[in-house]
Amino acid sequence: MISKQDLWPKEGKLKKSLIILGIVIIAALAITLIEEKSGIKLSRKTGMAVAFVCIGVWVYNPAKKEKA
Repeated sequence: MISKQDLWPKEGKLKKSLIILGIVIIAALAITLIEEKSGIKLSRKTGMAVAFVCIGVWVYNPAKKEKA
């Protein structure tokens, strides 16, 4: 049986890619929902904010913890 630890990578580009994919999907759905429910058209700045968050996640590189 496959456990959660086997599916979710602990570090690396795949983990960052999955996080970015999640951010993009949730942001796109939220933007669409807000536009449909309120009837307003959001500017391109909203999409740029999502892009900057994605770039920040991709660039973020925490210091590696030393294993005891």
